[in-house]
Amino acid sequence: MSDTTLELLDTYVGMPGTMQGGYIAGLAAGDSEGPVRVRIRKALHPGESLVRTVEEGQTLVLREEQLVMTATPGPLHVAARSPIPREDIDAAMARPLGWDPPYPTCIGCGHEVDGLGVRIRPLGDGKHVVAVWSPAPQWADPNGVIPREFIWTAFDCVTAYVLFVDPPTISGGGAVTGNIAAQFFGEVRIGETYTFQSWRERDDEKSIICGGALYGPSGLVAIADQELIRTKDWGFEVPAEPLAT
Repeated sequence: MSDTTLELLDTYVGMPGTMQGGYIAGLAAGDSEGPVRVRIRKALHPGESLVRTVEEGQTLVLREEQLVMTATPGPLHVAARSPIPREDIDAAMARPLGWDPPYPTCIGCGHEVDGLGVRIRPLGDGKHVVAVWSPAPQWADPNGVIPREFIWTAFDCVTAYVLFVDPPTISGGGAVTGNIAAQFFGEVRIGETYTFQSWRERDDEKSIICGGALYGPSGLVAIADQELIRTKDWGFEVPAEPLAT
Protein backbone atom coordinates (compact mmCIF):
# COMPACT_ATOMS: atom_id res chain seq x y z
CA MET A 1 0.00 0.00 0.00
CA SER A 2 1.24 3.49 -0.87
CA ASP A 3 -0.30 6.78 0.28
CA THR A 4 0.17 10.21 -1.29
CA THR A 5 -1.30 13.47 -0.02
CA LEU A 6 -2.84 15.71 -2.68
CA GLU A 7 -3.39 19.39 -1.93
CA LEU A 8 -6.02 21.03 -4.15
CA LEU A 9 -5.03 24.55 -5.23
CA ASP A 10 -7.35 27.21 -6.62
CA THR A 11 -5.09 27.51 -9.69
CA TYR A 12 -6.68 24.34 -11.03
CA VAL A 13 -10.39 25.15 -11.00
CA GLY A 14 -12.86 24.37 -13.78
CA MET A 15 -16.31 25.62 -12.87
CA PRO A 16 -16.02 28.46 -10.33
CA GLY A 17 -15.13 27.10 -6.91
CA THR A 18 -14.79 23.53 -8.21
CA MET A 19 -11.67 21.64 -9.22
CA GLN A 20 -11.31 20.90 -12.94
CA GLY A 21 -12.45 17.33 -13.56
CA GLY A 22 -9.62 16.30 -15.86
CA TYR A 23 -7.00 17.69 -13.50
CA ILE A 24 -8.22 15.80 -10.46
CA ALA A 25 -8.68 12.65 -12.57
CA GLY A 26 -5.06 13.00 -13.63
CA LEU A 27 -3.99 13.24 -10.00
CA ALA A 28 -5.88 10.03 -9.28
CA ALA A 29 -4.39 8.22 -12.29
CA GLY A 30 -0.84 9.32 -11.51
CA ASP A 31 1.77 8.22 -14.04
CA SER A 32 -0.25 5.25 -15.34
CA GLU A 33 0.11 4.61 -19.06
CA GLY A 34 -3.42 3.22 -19.02
CA PRO A 35 -5.89 2.50 -20.21
CA VAL A 36 -7.19 3.67 -16.85
CA ARG A 37 -10.60 5.04 -15.94
CA VAL A 38 -11.15 7.54 -13.14
CA ARG A 39 -14.60 7.80 -11.60
CA ILE A 40 -15.35 11.06 -9.81
CA ARG A 41 -17.86 10.38 -7.05
CA LYS A 42 -17.96 13.80 -5.39
CA ALA A 43 -17.31 17.40 -6.41
CA LEU A 44 -13.94 18.61 -5.11
CA HIS A 45 -12.99 22.14 -4.14
CA PRO A 46 -9.86 24.29 -3.73
CA GLY A 47 -8.29 24.11 -0.30
CA GLU A 48 -9.21 20.48 0.31
CA SER A 49 -6.65 17.81 1.07
CA LEU A 50 -6.97 14.28 -0.31
CA VAL A 51 -5.16 11.02 0.26
CA ARG A 52 -4.40 8.79 -2.72
CA THR A 53 -4.02 5.11 -1.80
CA VAL A 54 -2.85 2.42 -4.22
CA GLU A 55 -3.70 -1.15 -3.28
CA GLU A 56 -3.72 -4.27 -5.45
CA GLY A 57 -3.87 -2.35 -8.72
CA GLN A 58 -6.72 -0.03 -7.73
CA THR A 59 -6.39 3.57 -6.65
CA LEU A 60 -8.70 5.06 -4.05
CA VAL A 61 -8.78 8.80 -3.34
CA LEU A 62 -10.23 9.86 0.00
CA ARG A 63 -11.34 13.17 1.48
CA GLU A 64 -10.98 12.43 5.17
CA GLU A 65 -12.87 9.11 5.35
CA GLN A 66 -15.02 9.76 2.29
CA LEU A 67 -14.25 8.00 -1.01
CA VAL A 68 -14.24 10.68 -3.71
CA MET A 69 -12.47 9.05 -6.70
CA THR A 70 -11.34 5.68 -7.95
CA ALA A 71 -8.86 4.86 -10.72
CA THR A 72 -9.05 1.40 -12.20
CA PRO A 73 -7.44 -0.23 -15.24
CA GLY A 74 -10.02 -0.71 -17.95
CA PRO A 75 -10.91 -0.16 -21.60
CA LEU A 76 -11.87 3.13 -23.20
CA HIS A 77 -15.30 3.82 -24.68
CA VAL A 78 -13.69 5.04 -27.91
CA ALA A 79 -11.04 4.04 -30.43
CA ALA A 80 -8.47 6.31 -32.06
CA ARG A 81 -9.56 7.96 -35.30
CA SER A 82 -7.43 9.02 -38.24
CA PRO A 83 -5.69 12.33 -37.55
CA ILE A 84 -7.30 15.40 -39.08
CA PRO A 85 -4.91 17.00 -41.62
CA ARG A 86 -2.85 19.81 -40.15
CA GLU A 87 -3.91 22.23 -42.89
CA ASP A 88 -7.55 21.75 -41.85
CA ILE A 89 -6.64 22.36 -38.22
CA ASP A 90 -4.70 25.50 -39.14
CA ALA A 91 -7.68 26.79 -41.11
CA ALA A 92 -9.92 26.23 -38.09
CA MET A 93 -7.46 28.00 -35.78
CA ALA A 94 -7.56 31.06 -38.07
CA ARG A 95 -11.30 31.47 -37.43
CA PRO A 96 -12.88 32.90 -34.26
CA LEU A 97 -14.05 30.50 -31.57
CA GLY A 98 -17.71 31.34 -32.09
CA TRP A 99 -18.74 31.42 -28.41
CA ASP A 100 -17.45 32.72 -25.11
CA PRO A 101 -15.58 30.21 -22.92
CA PRO A 102 -18.15 29.02 -20.36
CA TYR A 103 -15.73 29.23 -17.43
CA PRO A 104 -13.24 32.11 -17.89
CA THR A 105 -11.06 31.01 -14.96
CA CYS A 106 -10.82 27.35 -16.01
CA ILE A 107 -7.23 26.16 -16.03
CA GLY A 108 -7.81 24.30 -19.28
CA CYS A 109 -9.87 26.62 -21.48
CA GLY A 110 -10.25 29.90 -19.59
CA HIS A 111 -8.80 33.24 -20.60
CA GLU A 112 -8.64 35.15 -17.30
CA VAL A 113 -5.86 33.06 -15.77
CA ASP A 114 -2.40 31.98 -16.82
CA GLY A 115 -3.75 28.65 -18.01
CA LEU A 116 -2.36 25.83 -20.08
CA GLY A 117 -2.65 27.77 -23.34
CA VAL A 118 -4.62 25.14 -25.26
CA ARG A 119 -6.27 26.93 -28.20
CA ILE A 120 -9.61 25.31 -29.09
CA ARG A 121 -11.70 25.80 -32.24
CA PRO A 122 -14.57 24.08 -34.08
CA LEU A 123 -13.24 22.24 -37.09
CA GLY A 124 -16.10 23.50 -39.23
CA ASP A 125 -17.68 20.18 -40.12
CA GLY A 126 -20.32 20.23 -37.38
CA LYS A 127 -18.79 17.12 -35.80
CA HIS A 128 -15.31 17.84 -34.46
CA VAL A 129 -13.42 20.23 -32.25
CA VAL A 130 -9.68 20.69 -32.72
CA ALA A 131 -7.01 22.33 -30.61
CA VAL A 132 -3.35 23.28 -30.84
CA TRP A 133 -1.01 23.22 -27.84
CA SER A 134 2.60 24.31 -27.50
CA PRO A 135 3.18 23.71 -23.77
CA ALA A 136 5.01 26.46 -21.89
CA PRO A 137 8.07 25.60 -19.75
CA GLN A 138 6.23 26.58 -16.57
CA TRP A 139 4.15 23.40 -16.84
CA ALA A 140 7.08 21.01 -17.38
CA ASP A 141 9.15 18.95 -14.98
CA PRO A 142 12.96 19.41 -14.88
CA ASN A 143 13.30 17.10 -17.91
CA GLY A 144 10.95 19.19 -20.04
CA VAL A 145 8.11 16.66 -19.81
CA ILE A 146 4.55 17.81 -19.11
CA PRO A 147 3.09 15.92 -16.12
CA ARG A 148 0.18 13.69 -17.05
CA GLU A 149 -2.41 15.53 -14.95
CA PHE A 150 -2.16 18.53 -17.29
CA ILE A 151 -2.83 16.35 -20.33
CA TRP A 152 -5.92 14.98 -18.59
CA THR A 153 -6.88 18.61 -17.92
CA ALA A 154 -6.67 19.53 -21.59
CA PHE A 155 -8.62 16.44 -22.65
CA ASP A 156 -11.46 17.40 -20.29
CA CYS A 157 -11.99 20.78 -21.96
CA VAL A 158 -11.40 19.66 -25.54
CA THR A 159 -13.86 16.76 -25.28
CA ALA A 160 -16.54 18.83 -23.54
CA TYR A 161 -16.29 21.61 -26.14
CA VAL A 162 -17.51 19.28 -28.88
CA LEU A 163 -21.03 19.67 -27.46
CA PHE A 164 -20.98 23.26 -28.71
CA VAL A 165 -20.71 22.06 -32.31
CA ASP A 166 -22.49 18.69 -32.09
CA PRO A 167 -25.07 18.77 -29.29
CA PRO A 168 -26.52 15.46 -28.08
CA THR A 169 -29.87 14.21 -29.29
CA ILE A 170 -31.44 15.10 -25.93
CA SER A 171 -30.62 18.72 -25.13
CA GLY A 172 -31.05 20.93 -22.12
CA GLY A 173 -30.03 20.65 -18.48
CA GLY A 174 -26.49 20.35 -17.28
CA ALA A 175 -23.71 17.78 -17.26
CA VAL A 176 -20.70 17.07 -15.09
CA THR A 177 -17.71 14.78 -15.50
CA GLY A 178 -18.72 11.39 -14.16
CA ASN A 179 -15.70 9.48 -15.37
CA ILE A 180 -12.80 10.06 -17.71
CA ALA A 181 -10.31 7.59 -19.11
CA ALA A 182 -7.03 7.82 -20.99
CA GLN A 183 -4.28 5.74 -22.53
CA PHE A 184 -0.82 7.14 -23.27
CA PHE A 185 1.64 6.14 -25.97
CA GLY A 186 4.26 8.84 -25.47
CA GLU A 187 5.22 12.00 -23.62
CA VAL A 188 4.31 15.65 -24.14
CA ARG A 189 7.36 17.92 -24.09
CA ILE A 190 8.10 21.61 -24.26
CA GLY A 191 9.47 22.84 -27.56
CA GLU A 192 6.96 20.78 -29.56
CA THR A 193 3.48 21.55 -30.91
CA TYR A 194 0.60 19.12 -30.43
CA THR A 195 -2.90 18.86 -31.83
CA PHE A 196 -6.11 17.53 -30.33
CA GLN A 197 -9.28 16.39 -32.01
CA SER A 198 -12.55 15.45 -30.30
CA TRP A 199 -15.98 14.13 -31.19
CA ARG A 200 -19.26 13.08 -29.60
CA GLU A 201 -19.26 9.28 -29.48
CA ARG A 202 -22.80 8.58 -28.25
CA ASP A 203 -25.39 9.72 -25.74
CA ASP A 204 -28.62 8.74 -24.02
CA GLU A 205 -30.94 10.11 -21.36
CA LYS A 206 -28.35 9.59 -18.61
CA SER A 207 -24.96 10.53 -20.06
CA ILE A 208 -22.98 11.85 -23.00
CA ILE A 209 -19.71 10.21 -24.06
CA CYS A 210 -17.13 12.22 -26.00
CA GLY A 211 -13.80 11.00 -27.33
CA GLY A 212 -10.51 12.73 -27.97
CA ALA A 213 -7.07 12.07 -29.40
CA LEU A 214 -3.76 13.89 -28.99
CA TYR A 215 -1.15 13.87 -31.75
CA GLY A 216 2.47 15.02 -31.70
CA PRO A 217 5.32 15.16 -34.18
CA SER A 218 5.71 11.37 -34.06
CA GLY A 219 2.03 10.47 -34.19
CA LEU A 220 -0.56 9.43 -31.61
CA VAL A 221 0.40 10.46 -28.07
CA ALA A 222 -2.79 9.68 -26.17
CA ILE A 223 -6.47 8.87 -26.51
CA ALA A 224 -9.19 9.68 -23.99
CA ASP A 225 -12.90 9.64 -23.40
CA GLN A 226 -15.11 11.58 -21.05
CA GLU A 227 -18.55 10.51 -19.84
CA LEU A 228 -20.59 13.53 -18.85
CA ILE A 229 -23.43 12.66 -16.46
CA ARG A 230 -26.61 14.63 -17.02
CA THR A 231 -27.89 16.85 -14.20
CA LYS A 232 -31.02 18.95 -13.79
CA ASP A 233 -29.67 22.28 -12.72
CA TRP A 234 -25.88 22.47 -12.41
CA GLY A 235 -22.68 21.80 -14.29
CA PHE A 236 -21.80 22.32 -17.93
CA GLU A 237 -24.89 23.60 -19.75
CA VAL A 238 -25.90 21.19 -22.51
CA PRO A 239 -26.62 23.26 -25.66
CA ALA A 240 -29.92 22.81 -27.47
CA GLU A 241 -28.39 23.64 -30.87
CA PRO A 242 -24.91 24.15 -32.33
CA LEU A 243 -23.20 27.40 -31.34
CA ALA A 244 -20.76 27.12 -34.24
CA THR A 245 -20.34 25.09 -37.41
